[in-house]
Amino acid sequence: MISGNAQEEWAYVVGLQAFVYGYPLVEIVRTCALMTAVDAPTDRGRAPINQFSHCPRPWTHEDRDVVTPANDLLYSMAWLNLADGPVVLSTPAPTGRYFVMEFVDAYSDNFHNLGPRVMGPSAARFAIVGPDWSGSLPDGTVEIRCPTNLVWMLGRVLIDGADDMAEACAFQSQFTLQATGKSRLPKAVADYQASPHNGIGFFENLARAMTDNPPPVVDAGLVAQFARIGLARARRFDVESASEARLAGLNRAAEAGMQLIEGHTRSRRALPWSINYAGGRLGTDYLARACTAMKGLGALASDEALYALGDFDASGEQLDGARQYVLHFPAGHLPPVDAFWSVSIYGSDFYFADNPIRRYAIGDRSRDLRYGQDGSLDIFIQHKAPQQGVSNWLPAPCGRFYLILRLYHPRREILSRDYIIPAVRRVDETAAG
Repeated sequence: MISGNAQEEWAYVVGLQAFVYGYPLVEIVRTCALMTAVDAPTDRGRAPINQFSHCPRPWTHEDRDVVTPANDLLYSMAWLNLADGPVVLSTPAPTGRYFVMEFVDAYSDNFHNLGPRVMGPSAARFAIVGPDWSGSLPDGTVEIRCPTNLVWMLGRVLIDGADDMAEACAFQSQFTLQATGKSRLPKAVADYQASPHNGIGFFENLARAMTDNPPPVVDAGLVAQFARIGLARARRFDVESASEARLAGLNRAAEAGMQLIEGHTRSRRALPWSINYAGGRLGTDYLARACTAMKGLGALASDEALYALGDFDASGEQLDGARQYVLHFPAGHLPPVDAFWSVSIYGSDFYFADNPIRRYAIGDRSRDLRYGQDGSLDIFIQHKAPQQGVSNWLPAPCGRFYLILRLYHPRREILSRDYIIPAVRRVDETAAG
């Protein structure tokens, strides 16, 4: 007979693996539950299942449904339940404006994208279907088959300044959805229970989510082990019959899992910039997938966008609003992209922070940027406005913060790691103004 201590340790070891594996799935379900709990679409990213919410403005510190949002774009968001049949997406003819319609499955994988590089010159209609669907497609549609029945569509439309807002919104509004069947919430979403301080609640949510969205075949070997702690597809997580030792081990596993994932969201070697070159397609790298879900849910695949995370300065110290910094791009060394780039700043809670000029990002489309006579660019990152003026100021929150350098349609030189992003350097008060 296995002792209570051995049972607890076994539950802890298996539970820790299950937590890391299942964190993105539970986070997707949690976000879907949050964003579909409305009766009609809103301008803040929320809409009923199988409907678009077109946000007519960039996101700010007031928008907190999804971590690390961008501020350069208009978002269009929709959560799809394909278990009841296909959903038809209609798209406008490309106009030269950057856009991408991202498809994310229940395990947070960016499995497909639609944008100017892969679409023809005309408007189009796509039938979005689940993994087990069979039947006739609606007339004039192209099939997009999805790995799971729960799908997050995250559209991005570029804004080229305030005077472009009306045209950007008009283009955005031409993306429409039409369900061919019922529009019901998936059971795992409808039954989701928030349990931030209860590890057992996490595993209950995970069991329901795995039933709605069976794990990929490639994960079968790992997922089979989870049955030993009572976690399996099409089986309710039975808390009542679990021993106290097992429950204790699983609660420890949930707490340790959160610490493990959070710790790995930062560069373990205190590098100035860390880049996940796989982007939103991480396959069986379960820890990297969990880290991305925690700090960048909805990340695009790297051929569409590359994300460089900056948590540390050139000296290996964590970025903090109590200090002043400069990000210097030498002449001819601006980020190499074919679409656009920007540097965004976030507080330790993974969201934008309020600031007096309501600026959350600086990039190649910032109208008032001042370049050096040689073409170089200095971005001042500090809490108070620099004496040089606000044109190149990226306001920092009071405490710790981090940066994300986004590169849309990255060029070969950064994908091949030949381009090195300059480190953020701390400057003294006189130099920084």
